[in-house]
Amino acid sequence: MGDILSQDEIDALLSAVADGGDFGDIGDDSSDDNISGSYGASPSFDSSQAMSSANTPTYNPLYMDDDDDDDDLGDRVLSLYDFRRPDRVSKDQMRTIQNMHEGYARIFSTSLTNYLRTFVEIEVVSVDQLTYSEFIMSISNPSCIHLFKMDPIDVSAIFEMNPSLVFFIIDRLFGGQGRVSEHNRELTRIEQNVIRSIVSRGLDDLAGVWEHMGEFSPKITDYETNPMFVQIAPPGETVILITFEVHMLKSSGLMSICFPHMIIEQVFSSLGGQSWMTTQAQVTPETRVMMESEIQNLTVPLSVLVGNTKLTIRDLLQLETGDILCLDKNKDSDLIVQIGGKSKMAGKSGVVGRKKAVKITDILADEVPGMEQDYDEEGAEYE
Repeated sequence: MGDILSQDEIDALLSAVADGGDFGDIGDDSSDDNISGSYGASPSFDSSQAMSSANTPTYNPLYMDDDDDDDDLGDRVLSLYDFRRPDRVSKDQMRTIQNMHEGYARIFSTSLTNYLRTFVEIEVVSVDQLTYSEFIMSISNPSCIHLFKMDPIDVSAIFEMNPSLVFFIIDRLFGGQGRVSEHNRELTRIEQNVIRSIVSRGLDDLAGVWEHMGEFSPKITDYETNPMFVQIAPPGETVILITFEVHMLKSSGLMSICFPHMIIEQVFSSLGGQSWMTTQAQVTPETRVMMESEIQNLTVPLSVLVGNTKLTIRDLLQLETGDILCLDKNKDSDLIVQIGGKSKMAGKSGVVGRKKAVKITDILADEVPGMEQDYDEEGAEYE
């Protein structure tokens, strides 16, 4: 057996490989003799072949010229890639998910506006792809966490509401002005039932947004306050986190929906951006019925404009009880009925019982598809 190389000889060998040098000086004479004896007599070389080999450039696979490497890269921009967290959802699917849930935010804001009797605006803050452990660490403790399933998909997802938003809604529904609790606490049984009804409305709206991908029936399966006790996926599993910001009066709070990657694979895998735009342009009868039912429950302000006039500041300051103002309307002219501050109908003033009333005589603008303009001579019916 030949001698084992020392550490100095190994270092010299590695240096020679890196520099493209000669290996002949590595080791002492005794080692050279042993190597020659092991492999027989040293082969003889022609001097002319040695000269030609010296003049011929050799290729060393372990050596790369920095200038050639820079020329190959050109103007390309390199970005870091974490192999421990691969992107399992494509950018096209992420954009589709964001567009879809921006529409969901508008629909759910309308539902909350009707339910809370105050203006609510919801917008999508971000759509992120992260691990389940990172999502759990981002939730406060205690929090309002509802686990739900979109039947027939047998995979749980999370609907989470920030405590500041929850206590604002509870205070508003219980007759308050919508104040946020100073202390973060767990919800009582009554408060849990109230928030559960709101979450159920949100999930019903979510199923309506998903209807072009299939028929889904959302169902709340569990409620939890400690995020450490919620386990819907392995810690390293990829999840999609959709974060919403809810604005109400002078307060705001965050709301989020977390979908495991298994749901994304089953629901969104075959849905691209182009197919999403195509389905958006199609209105199904079910969607029209749902929108009509939502609109019919809306409350809109209605007012009657008797007439207009102009006064100088001097006349305005001298007005007293009993003064008469002349308007720009004749006595037989129709009054203007305004809906939401916009003139929509004309009518005649009258009395029904002991109350003043207005009889609709004409429709000024037909902006609602399918509205009939044929009215009988009796006009609108008074209640």
